[in-house]
Amino acid sequence: MKGLRMTIAKHTIVTILDTLGENDFVNIIAYNDYVHFIEPCFKGILVQADRDNREHFKQLVDELQAKGVGTVSKALTESFKILREFREAGQGGLCNQAIMLITDGAVEDYEAVFEKYNWPDRRVRVFTYLIGREVTFAPNVKWIACNNKGYYTQISTLADVQENVMEYLHVLSRPMVINHDHDIIWTEAYMDSALFASQAQSLLLMTTVAMPVFSKKNETRSHGILLGVVGSDVPLRELLKLAPRYKLGVHGYAFLNTNNGYILSHPDLRPLYKEGKKLKPKPNYNSVDLSEVEWEDQDEIVRLRHLGEKKFQKPPYCTGGKALQAINHLREKIKK
Repeated sequence: MKGLRMTIAKHTIVTILDTLGENDFVNIIAYNDYVHFIEPCFKGILVQADRDNREHFKQLVDELQAKGVGTVSKALTESFKILREFREAGQGGLCNQAIMLITDGAVEDYEAVFEKYNWPDRRVRVFTYLIGREVTFAPNVKWIACNNKGYYTQISTLADVQENVMEYLHVLSRPMVINHDHDIIWTEAYMDSALFASQAQSLLLMTTVAMPVFSKKNETRSHGILLGVVGSDVPLRELLKLAPRYKLGVHGYAFLNTNNGYILSHPDLRPLYKEGKKLKPKPNYNSVDLSEVEWEDQDEIVRLRHLGEKKFQKPPYCTGGKALQAINHLREKIKK
């Protein structure tokens, strides 16, 4: 795979990465004469598809070079092994497991690999993307997808990438339609551009609540057709109003975090930085782990031990929600 085909393949991978979110886990395997993970540090594992990891993968994909002959069977075997280990370890929600095979042709159908690792349960869906206009190997590539509960698409030009990549989402959504599941999701925190220029910092952070909309027509219900997504934007300050302040106490505070432990709202979350006279959002402001702001700062403890010194003029402050302990410590110092 070289030239335009390689460019289309890279763009396909990047587009697939853009469809993933914090609740997804991913890895990328490059295969030629041998199989290798494009990021050696992630060898044999799946990593969370957060923004940092996705951007890192995109950079590595852009650096890929074509050489040798692609050994699809070895790549499929390695992929099935990783997914099996992930499944047996009980990691993640185990909602869907899928392999995205991006190739410019398959000389065989690799039935032996699927029979060993995926049949008869077919727990892993295999989606195939045939790159280029060549149709000689199309039957094999299509057979792989159709016999593993996946979907086959052929991508001939860069303009076809976006539309064809999105097809796998419709396939994954079919069981939800048939089972009448309407999962509600909340997105990570983000900044509304309309509010950014005029409103205070507390108004900037927002989240979106969304759920899928399926076709309920009797003639199409068994097809599992996803019509779209309905959602509403919610300012985080509105959610914080639900916190009972009278129960929190003087030194208590409310915070919001996602199911992945990333902060939506916290007193110690500072999503902006100053560049000249302008305030700009930090690159990872919506992927700050709760432990980063709640973890006790040892330097603060040392500072609080010297509160009795007259040189100290600033009010006592302790990170990680430990203000009450700091005050009690100060009281004991005064008694002595």
